[in-house]
Amino acid sequence: MHEYSLAHALLEGLTEHLGRHPVQGRVKAVHIRKGELLILSEEALAEAWRILTEGTPVAGSELRIEKVPVQIRCPACGYEGPARYVSDEGWHFTVPVLACPRCGGRTEVVAGRDLAIVGLTVDEGGPPGGEGAPPVPPG
Repeated sequence: MHEYSLAHALLEGLTEHLGRHPVQGRVKAVHIRKGELLILSEEALAEAWRILTEGTPVAGSELRIEKVPVQIRCPACGYEGPARYVSDEGWHFTVPVLACPRCGGRTEVVAGRDLAIVGLTVDEGGPPGGEGAPPVPPG
């Protein structure tokens, strides 16, 4: 159900944005960036999106998810870059290590834990707001 509340938050933000900046045509896809440290099921998020957008200006749109890898910064040595990973094929996991790969110090996460809408794909030949959707309110 975590995915449902995240999809709801994305939809609220997008609806507010489209109210201020309406698009001409049907929104076909909503592009989001998902940090690697954000634990969620992409399938459950997509299904929640499908359910929540019914009857809205973005009904019928799909979520296109870009994964953002973890980037870290070490205050001790100044390292900034990708985290090192530990994996175990037997247990089928790969996880980032949040220790500095240069000095072993404690790090700060600078990227890889956010969820954000970064763009839309709009079919300019389609009806505004999507098939069967109510019109986008003016902003």
